[in-house]
Amino acid sequence: MKKGFTVTEIVVVVVVLACLFGFTVPKFMTLVHKAQEGSTKHHLMRVRSAIAAYYGENQGRYPTDDLSCLVPQFLEKMPQARVPGYEPSAHVSVGNFEQAFTKTGGWAYVNDPADPRYGDFFVNSDKEDSYGKVWYTH
Repeated sequence: MKKGFTVTEIVVVVVVLACLFGFTVPKFMTLVHKAQEGSTKHHLMRVRSAIAAYYGENQGRYPTDDLSCLVPQFLEKMPQARVPGYEPSAHVSVGNFEQAFTKTGGWAYVNDPADPRYGDFFVNSDKEDSYGKVWYTH
């Protein structure tokens, strides 16, 4: 008498494993997505804090460059923005709001003193995060 599994038993095991992977892989990808979003939001707050520290040390003036003046005194380096649909980028678009907000990923900073949004720093995307909030409004 031979010992072993029948073809039916093997097929059942394969189907069960396929179902398990079918449920877990999308959930895992969602968690990876949310972790990247959380990291980007954390970096956003760090850079905003560095801008506020610069503002405090420079008698109420915001940086007027591409924020390279923050490195290394206030930031070790400019962090990357990881926004779904874009390549991770540490690039900072600058100018007035219309010039800075290019919707190309990375960061945007309003460095024009004549703009009412002067000093604003945000994610350079008009897409929504996983909670349905538009990125540049964070």
